[in-house]
Amino acid sequence: MERNHREKTGKIMMFGKRWKKWGAGNRKRTVLILVGCLVLAGASFTVYSKYYKTRYEKGMAIASGFYFSSNYMYEEEGLNDIEDIEELTKRNGGKLVHEDLLNRLMVAVSNKPWAAGNNYTFDVEVRNHINQLLYNDKDLNVAYVIEFILLDEPGGADYSVGKTINGVDTGNYIPLNSGNTIKKASFRGTLEGGLLTWENYVLRVSLGSGQTADSYQPARVLLMAYPVEPVFLEDTKKIAGIIRAEYNITEMEITDQKFTIEDELKEDSWQERVKKESALVYQLKTTGNYFAQETDNMLQKIRIKWNPNMFSLNKNDRYLNHAEGTRLVEYDEAGGTMVIETAPYSSIKFVFFKKEDFDTEIQNMTLDEFKNTIQAEKVE
Repeated sequence: MERNHREKTGKIMMFGKRWKKWGAGNRKRTVLILVGCLVLAGASFTVYSKYYKTRYEKGMAIASGFYFSSNYMYEEEGLNDIEDIEELTKRNGGKLVHEDLLNRLMVAVSNKPWAAGNNYTFDVEVRNHINQLLYNDKDLNVAYVIEFILLDEPGGADYSVGKTINGVDTGNYIPLNSGNTIKKASFRGTLEGGLLTWENYVLRVSLGSGQTADSYQPARVLLMAYPVEPVFLEDTKKIAGIIRAEYNITEMEITDQKFTIEDELKEDSWQERVKKESALVYQLKTTGNYFAQETDNMLQKIRIKWNPNMFSLNKNDRYLNHAEGTRLVEYDEAGGTMVIETAPYSSIKFVFFKKEDFDTEIQNMTLDEFKNTIQAEKVE
């Protein structure tokens, strides 16, 4: 042990002599280089510390903590091998070369009525986060490209894309089609790291001049986004999706409303017939020119009015108690009115109990007047 101790001591003394022999200037330069390397390593560590998942085919590391997402675009196997959106739309003998990949992409369909002016818009966001807690590091600002192109020839509509600046629509739109000629729209953006960041694009579908809903044929819009800077993010994450705008207009009509026993009522005997009932059922039906999806933005308001001297609405009525697909907006029992919101293509039945004055009220009525004691109307 003593011999080993002497050998170690000798080596340390020899290194000390060599260090002194190296010279003060050389020693100072060496220290500065070492400190500089440590500073650079520390600065880089904040960005690269997340990058531990290996992308074997590229021979590089990518970020498991790198966030790049959208409300209409998602990752799909095979996308990272696609150069750009035009490669996805290549055809061979009229058939899409990457049809299998395109069929796996998520398809979003319009789910609310078209706005005034025969336009429909989709707000497309590109985000640096997946929720409020998971977003890119402050040292990771991401530059990206987003592209839009039509997959089908449009019929009776013009497609265009614009970018909002600070939430304001600039009105500058790039057309995706000119007649039957399909074009690509491409934008470049930057997502700042260190906070929740997103940029917004507007896809607008407009009925062409002189076109109507009958001549409109929806076309699929393909959209794709991918990071381009920093360079180590190239080809690491591509996201894509498909949007389809079905023509949904706001019109909803009450096509039928009546007492369920109306077909049994005769002009000369209707009073005797209704007096036998303790309660009367009133039914109304609605139709519309858009999908009957029971979502809030698809509901339409209907006002039901009744003679409060003759009827009282059943307190356990399923629509009064927020039935599925229907929402109560207003209820005035004394005034005999109620406003509900309901989806198109509905068949609604209300149960009304007769009040004590019912027989007296109908004594001098005609059959048509009786039929109008309960009425439903659409609220504009």
